[in-house]
Amino acid sequence: MRKKSVGIGGQAVIEGVMMRGKRSMATAVRDENGNIVVESRYIKPAAEKNFLFRAPFLRGIFSFFGTMVSGVGTLMRSGEVFDGEQEPSKVEKWFAKTFKVDVFSVVMAISVLVGVALSLGLFFFLPQLITTGITALFKIDTQANIGVQIGMNFLEGFVRMLIFVAYIGLTSLMKDIRRVYMYHGAEHKTISCYEHDLELTVENAQKMTTVHDRCGTTFMFITMVVSVLIFSLTGWSGQLWVRFLIRLALIPVVAGVSYEVLKFLAKFDNPLVRALKAPGLLLQKFTTRQPDDSMVEVAIVAFKTVLAMDEDQTIPEQTFDTKLLKRRVLEELKKTGVAEQRAKELVCKGGGVPVEEYDKISHIKHSRMQLMIRAAKGEISDEELEKTVAELNAKADKAKSENAQEAKDEDKPVTDGSMSADGEEAADQTQSASAESGKDAGNADDGGDGDR
Repeated sequence: MRKKSVGIGGQAVIEGVMMRGKRSMATAVRDENGNIVVESRYIKPAAEKNFLFRAPFLRGIFSFFGTMVSGVGTLMRSGEVFDGEQEPSKVEKWFAKTFKVDVFSVVMAISVLVGVALSLGLFFFLPQLITTGITALFKIDTQANIGVQIGMNFLEGFVRMLIFVAYIGLTSLMKDIRRVYMYHGAEHKTISCYEHDLELTVENAQKMTTVHDRCGTTFMFITMVVSVLIFSLTGWSGQLWVRFLIRLALIPVVAGVSYEVLKFLAKFDNPLVRALKAPGLLLQKFTTRQPDDSMVEVAIVAFKTVLAMDEDQTIPEQTFDTKLLKRRVLEELKKTGVAEQRAKELVCKGGGVPVEEYDKISHIKHSRMQLMIRAAKGEISDEELEKTVAELNAKADKAKSENAQEAKDEDKPVTDGSMSADGEEAADQTQSASAESGKDAGNADDGGDGDR
């Protein structure tokens, strides 16, 4: 069966899947209650971007770095559904205060930088270090002729590939990462189901393979092959740090060329192209796992959300009801003009706990904070605040009980949601709270299409 074209790609996140279309992106996550919650926003279509973002070669560079930043941000957002915001370090707080920027933007920026630094060290510096050690061990004259220098670059590329495979294999031993790989498989199955013109159901999606030819894993393999070819043109300097700096400078070139190669291969389906794609597809056997039905259900929700928003731009954006640090909530309340003691009282009322248990609170849901702000401004009374919170708690408890019973009936393990610090055992439904307080729409940003 010939597959129909679909401009939707995706990414596995913590207990969920992000799907990205031409005009929108959506992340669906299964929360501690067992409910599927969604965060969605509109993005600028590639056709409407500046020419530089669409120009061959340059578009690959922008896509590479844009996807990296967007991917980290999406992962952090999905994590906040469960663990809530993490307390910024002293360095992050100092940086935010000194340069007068939002501390949580600093946290994300530092997370991206740390991730990039680790990747450079693991996949660029370490392969060179090992290759340099091999040349010293066997006393290879790397400056003998151009053939030896090219050979050294190929050896470095081979070492890099071994490190990459070992990295994937070792991370797959971690329980949390295995679940991410399972959601990765669910994402592929869902997209393949739609491409094969089948109804988007869990049953139909489970018939599909976990391997997809537009996967970011395949892109990574192509990138490694292209890097060997491009790096070979620079020879083999005797100084390790010089080679390292040269490779850093050539990363945008490698990204741009690799993107164009992937786009070119996607246009054809013949034995030669399939042979070129085969190694990348084989690597997906490591980065994807067979998902359970609940994971596929999450992926389908994300996919359908993007499909609908791409077709109808009047559909409202959604946001996760994430857990905010108590300190941040207190600061927001004090901005309304209330005294600190009054702000603490509202935190306790919004958390559904007695005032004497204030110190036990660590996080507050975003929807609760909005209710507290309304109470601080006098828009609702304390009694209305407490009544709404009690109703939300009851609804959350009921949802968790129903999902636990359903999981028990199906003989499936239940996600063990730990007691939230604001007095509720699991996440509230975003829609329930937003009816009282309103939602914050996310800002659209750029990024490339395709699976990552």
